[in-house]
Amino acid sequence: MTRYKLALPLIALLLLLTPSCSKESFDYSSFHAYFVFNNSIHQNTVLQTAVNPMSPGVFCRIYEVTQGKAVYIYFESNQGGDPAPSQLNELEVKQTRMLGLYNKTGIIVGYGNLSSTPVFYVYDSQCPNCYRETNTMAYKLNMGTNGIATCPKCNRKYDLNNNGLCANGRKLEKYRGSCTGPLGVLNVHN
Repeated sequence: MTRYKLALPLIALLLLLTPSCSKESFDYSSFHAYFVFNNSIHQNTVLQTAVNPMSPGVFCRIYEVTQGKAVYIYFESNQGGDPAPSQLNELEVKQTRMLGLYNKTGIIVGYGNLSSTPVFYVYDSQCPNCYRETNTMAYKLNMGTNGIATCPKCNRKYDLNNNGLCANGRKLEKYRGSCTGPLGVLNVHN
């Protein structure tokens, strides 16, 4: 009988430590994304604005471009202006990156402006509805200054400030992400 009295607290502890399927875990995409960017090195101003909780509603698309042997990460603001590139150094080039669905259209990061405490979001830049219908990745979203992203093919609208919701279709693919500040480290993973 004493053995069972000792085993019961141990079993209870194991149940508490076992990961559960929370509603939040279903909120994130099953697709892989991985990106780490140290903005204290690059000091990219477009990224600085998007990852600043004091500027909610500002989002930026992040995508990769290779020119010759040089690899650039581009940051494009929903507030307009030219995309701002940052060239990766030798060590950064060797690091693994997966900027959204099959590393094609990029990711969108920023703080939503609908709650009193801004929520940090990371989305895929691909229209999820067109991707599901056609299985092709040619539908990069257009970002509006109002925080609405629109697909140029199907014209569906996604609310970047509100969990990527869409009135008439699937919501945006969302990834886990965090940032240590405007001149800190952006970390995206799924």
